[in-house]
Amino acid sequence: SLSLRPIRHGAFTLIELLTVIAIIAILMGLLFPALAAAKDQARRASAANTVKNIVNACKSYQTDYGKFPPVSTALVGSVDTGGYYSYGDTTFRAAKSNEWLFDILRSIPNNANLAYAMNSRQVKYFELPKAKDTAAPRDGFIDGAGYKTGKPGQLMDPWGAQYSIVLDAADSGTIDMGSFYTDLQGVPNILRVSAVAFSMGKDGKPGTKGDMTLRKGTNNSDDVVSWQ
Repeated sequence: SLSLRPIRHGAFTLIELLTVIAIIAILMGLLFPALAAAKDQARRASAANTVKNIVNACKSYQTDYGKFPPVSTALVGSVDTGGYYSYGDTTFRAAKSNEWLFDILRSIPNNANLAYAMNSRQVKYFELPKAKDTAAPRDGFIDGAGYKTGKPGQLMDPWGAQYSIVLDAADSGTIDMGSFYTDLQGVPNILRVSAVAFSMGKDGKPGTKGDMTLRKGTNNSDDVVSWQ
């Protein structure tokens, strides 16, 4: 005889569905911080690679021309008394914004390199792709139209601030970094290098939350620097 019992179709009950949703929410809550940390680590790795490449590009220019790009308006001090050229965010005590240096290193006839005055060989010592986000440019050059902030030719770090560069103008083999950081090894704050580059990191402030120190207490700075 035929069975008259209703056929049961497998399906989630409301309680089971809510349980699954809750488990997914918990897993997403655990995953998002891990993804954010991974993205930040990737940005730091990118910045660390970039600052080293900037230094190498500046040294290559020095090898070809016998000196670093002599942009007089970027000079701090005197070329006879241990002066240096500084580029980057002028609110972070740099003398000139960094497009003044990169126009030279990229062989762009603009600013101090007008008519290739400072790169007569027209060698491209440094290049990176342009920043993709025109509203808040980061991790690349500001090139072309449509950018809402910054100036053409500026190189932005992965967090949207200019990379900063300091170059030995006096051929002394040292740089006084006291205008930028106050706790560096040296007498006082002198680095025995001829070129440095750095990013202010995720917080966009120099040093540990803007205090211009790299090693203060247990709250180490998030800055990315070429000499470490």
